[in-house]
Amino acid sequence: MNKMERLIPDDNVMVTTENHDLISHEKALVKMDAGCVWVYLLEDGVRVGAAFVGPSRFAVDAIAETKFGAMGESVSGSLEGVQLYVGVVPLEVISRSADESCLQKQGFHDTKSFLTEIESTIKDQLNGDRSQVKIDQKERSQILFGRDTEKVKIILVLSKKKGLVFTHGKQVFVLGDDSMVSVSKSGVAISDKHGKHIVVGKGGIHGIDNFVDIGPIITESVTNAMKSLKGLKSLKSMKKSLKGFPYDNVDDFDWDD
Repeated sequence: MNKMERLIPDDNVMVTTENHDLISHEKALVKMDAGCVWVYLLEDGVRVGAAFVGPSRFAVDAIAETKFGAMGESVSGSLEGVQLYVGVVPLEVISRSADESCLQKQGFHDTKSFLTEIESTIKDQLNGDRSQVKIDQKERSQILFGRDTEKVKIILVLSKKKGLVFTHGKQVFVLGDDSMVSVSKSGVAISDKHGKHIVVGKGGIHGIDNFVDIGPIITESVTNAMKSLKGLKSLKSMKKSLKGFPYDNVDDFDWDD
């Protein structure tokens, strides 16, 4: 087994000169505006993505349609701080070299301070110095590790087969080829490969006997949904980020009265 290389930033700092849709999908959008300062992310000398900071925003339609009604919610907002993107990203065609004034507009004194912040973000978002990721160049997955203006962590993953994983704070949305799991303020919604739906919300549990332990069912559904996102198996750090759910029991949901 080859030794995995650590993800590092390139030192050629650029700035976007026009708006760019970094991720464009029927259920997800990440948009960089003109003025974003960025560098390529390298693995073993190969470009595998980009780190950027500046005017940018995201929107995800994390609403699950079930036979018991819609669950989940749409989430949108502005991004703040250094964002990490893994995927094909030919940003140089809409960019120019960044000067110190571009960096200062984003709160950095110079190139060194910007690169240091990127390295710190990689360490934080990808589970510390032990996080050594191997990007599968054959996959066409797109992955965003970011934060919004409220400092809430965002993980957004799209596979070439249109599978989707989205986490935002305590919200989790996993959509695979034949499985779906949504965890949000409105409750938990699950559908499996057999077309069965389970909804746990303020009104109780629908689609399954109230005394059945839904824990194993959630685990199985997530596993099935994740199987369609083959690119994820190359990112060991995702295992920690997506392991389990952020709620210990139904009472933890912040349902509106």
